[in-house]
Amino acid sequence: MTPELPFAPYNDTGGYAGSEASQLRAEQEAVDGTLADRQAIILNYLEGVGASGATWVTVGQALSLHHGQVSGALSNLHQAGAVFMLRKRHNRSHPYVHTRYRAFYSDAEVHDSPKTTKAGQRRTQLDELVAVCREGLVAGFDTQRIATILSALDASSST
Repeated sequence: MTPELPFAPYNDTGGYAGSEASQLRAEQEAVDGTLADRQAIILNYLEGVGASGATWVTVGQALSLHHGQVSGALSNLHQAGAVFMLRKRHNRSHPYVHTRYRAFYSDAEVHDSPKTTKAGQRRTQLDELVAVCREGLVAGFDTQRIATILSALDASSST
């Protein structure tokens, strides 16, 4: 499986830390092609190293990328299903393997999808709640109450 690159699940970016500078960088990289290029280079590298895969350290050293660039791209590619992670560790890190080599491993040997953090689970739940509320607005539920909840959720998610 090759996802459409860039795979940008975080507000149409590859993700950013919490600062304004980080967000601006991530937005710029998504627009100017840097994100897509980095993901493609990493995906091609992993395909080339074969079924043994590579840790983020190895990928970073081979491609002259720093930790944030590599780990962010690998996380996004993992979420997209373009790579998977081995459960075993190599030098204290889990190797990532191109999905082309998935048949070489049993289900017990791999993490096909990244773990969802508590914050990620909460965000998913909030997104579902917002969707239900928006549907309720169309279906004629208590619009004032739903509008109040949506305003509060929108305000809390933008901070």
